[in-house]
Amino acid sequence: MPTRSGAAAAHLTLRYGAIHRALRAAAARRAKRSSLLAGAELSPYCVTDEQAGLLLDFTDPAVGHPAPWSGGPPAAQTHAERELRFQATAEGISLPLDELASAADLDPFECDALLLCLAPALAAEHALLFGYLLDDLDQRRPTAELILTVLAPSPAERYDRLPALGPYGRLRRFGLLIQDGDPDTYGGPEPSGADLLRPLHIRAELPAFLLHGLGDPALLAYDPGQVPAPRPALLDEPTRGRTARLAAHLQAHPGGIAALWGLPDGGQLDAAHAVAEQAGLTLRGAPGLELCRTPAEVRAATGRSLAAAAALGTALWLPIDRFHEPDARWAAAAAADVLTRTGVPVVLTGQTPWRPLDLLSSGRYAEESTDEPGYWERRTLWSTATAGADPEPRALDDLAARFRLSPAQLRSAVRLAESGGMLLDTAVRRVLAATPGRLADVRTPSRDPSDLVLPAEQAQQIGELAAAFRAWPKVSQEWGFGGQHGGPGLKALFTGEPGTGKSLAAEVIAATLGVDLIRVDLAQTVSKWVGETEKNLDEAFSHAEAAGALLLFDEADAVFGKRGAVSRGTDRYANLEVGYLLQRLERSPALVVLTTNLQGNLDEAFTRRFQFVVHFTRPGDRERYRLWRMAFPDSAPLDPQLTLEGLARLDLTGAGIMAAARGAALLAAESGSAVIGREHLAEAIARQFRQESRLPRSGELELALGPVPVRDSAASVAAAASCVLP
Repeated sequence: MPTRSGAAAAHLTLRYGAIHRALRAAAARRAKRSSLLAGAELSPYCVTDEQAGLLLDFTDPAVGHPAPWSGGPPAAQTHAERELRFQATAEGISLPLDELASAADLDPFECDALLLCLAPALAAEHALLFGYLLDDLDQRRPTAELILTVLAPSPAERYDRLPALGPYGRLRRFGLLIQDGDPDTYGGPEPSGADLLRPLHIRAELPAFLLHGLGDPALLAYDPGQVPAPRPALLDEPTRGRTARLAAHLQAHPGGIAALWGLPDGGQLDAAHAVAEQAGLTLRGAPGLELCRTPAEVRAATGRSLAAAAALGTALWLPIDRFHEPDARWAAAAAADVLTRTGVPVVLTGQTPWRPLDLLSSGRYAEESTDEPGYWERRTLWSTATAGADPEPRALDDLAARFRLSPAQLRSAVRLAESGGMLLDTAVRRVLAATPGRLADVRTPSRDPSDLVLPAEQAQQIGELAAAFRAWPKVSQEWGFGGQHGGPGLKALFTGEPGTGKSLAAEVIAATLGVDLIRVDLAQTVSKWVGETEKNLDEAFSHAEAAGALLLFDEADAVFGKRGAVSRGTDRYANLEVGYLLQRLERSPALVVLTTNLQGNLDEAFTRRFQFVVHFTRPGDRERYRLWRMAFPDSAPLDPQLTLEGLARLDLTGAGIMAAARGAALLAAESGSAVIGREHLAEAIARQFRQESRLPRSGELELALGPVPVRDSAASVAAAASCVLP
């Protein structure tokens, strides 16, 4: 049974037979020309015609591989190649050269050119042959001139094949052949006399792939400027109408510039392709532009991309959001300078408009602005993306209400669900899994409603808040309540004493909705430098909006506090921070939860904008009983004489109960006790009271725990018993 490596070598040997015949023919033509110079003085430093013949004999595949088809006539080689392909297919083997030709869409001439450049790796004698054919022994490496001399001998063939060896031909554009002096990305001038004589070398990974099939053709044959069309294309109807108008502009102005603003990063590719496709064009990108460090590099990279687009008859796509960064203004000016002078159609996309005056006054510019898709537009995009999967309509309604996905995110979620065999809801959560933030703690909620112990009224409010988030898109957008009732997103305020479950309730809501929880780290957010606090908080809001997460501000009065009279210079800036946050909170589409121990500390302008305000009270006897049951795991060795009903009489919050249970377990383990007894709980509860700056009333511990034995090993228990109110 032939191996893939053996079949690959046999295939190359077959194809090299044609290359060698071309070399013999080129050598014959060279010898004929040499004979015309027989009477002229020749340099002794040359390869004679006889030596060239010997070199050809040394490199003839028929010598190393004696077979009837090696180096035989073209018809015999074609027949042998068909037989080899048939045999390889029968054995389930693919031929590497065929794979590469398919991946890069190479024609026979391009395949032969590639093999001619590979020839020195197969036999070192080719280097001298190349110098002989070019009449220059210093040229021992393949060049475009050599390829044309061997494979395109007539003027007509040379003329037709010249572009295939240039910077925009597939061989160099895909990085299969690299010419000395090429930039890091494809591009450069059109072939000239000097360009034809520059040495060419094949990509380093190609010999192993062509000879043994080691490698992936999809990675070896890759055009960095190619922009694949997204499938399926995901555009809502309003955006599709805007792209149609821009496409009409490009049709009326063949060198026009079409700009579409307001799109998120993950939706710009779909829109750019829609503009190009409706204008009858394809798209190319500008590879390497983001790596430029000087204006000259930006001009060169932009110029190469525009030249490639012009040579290939495509439009250039340029996402410009990077140009708005403070340290990239110089790059924007350099790119605008080149774009103004080109006659290539250009598609610009970005979240924020970019309007250099030179472009606006060029007479080629047209723009459209779009808004974020509403609920029904998102629902339509979900239907398009899941066409054929036949999901439940109610599930798509829920996904469209809960998540604001870009087309790229939506497409990824659907494909992940299909390939991973998971629910769409799970796939969306994986796609939206928030990356760790610089200013926020990102977590996947692990608590569910059963972990939240609240009075019935508060528990109902928390459930209503989660349900309202699902219904809000319809109420906000279809029924029109969003514009005048707090903005596009829901905001909730949780007030109450510490330890009453405010932060836990936020985590439970996030878990119910199936989104991540982003808790803002106020210690890193608030800055003494003017403007830094606003910048940091904007980053937190943007992080939550991009991830579709619940944004939690714990102890929110630290940054959402009341504005006051200006008596010092810093007061003015503090008031500006509050004003900015008021605007940012109102326009955010995210679900934002603020918690505070003292509602009166918040600015009234904030409190008016909350659709939900939940006050968390201290738990009653029934809630405390449930909390004590949850505080001790089933495996905990609790003294059977202890009763949870008695513990529930103690006025502790949920956080205090959990802390007391954990402290009692630690005391029992430290003392070597087999059970968590009364004395351990007494000391732990007394410590918790002292931590809260409170004292238990006289007899309260005894009533809750029963008589507490005083042991020598727990002297602090006696101290705890003495710390009571008379």
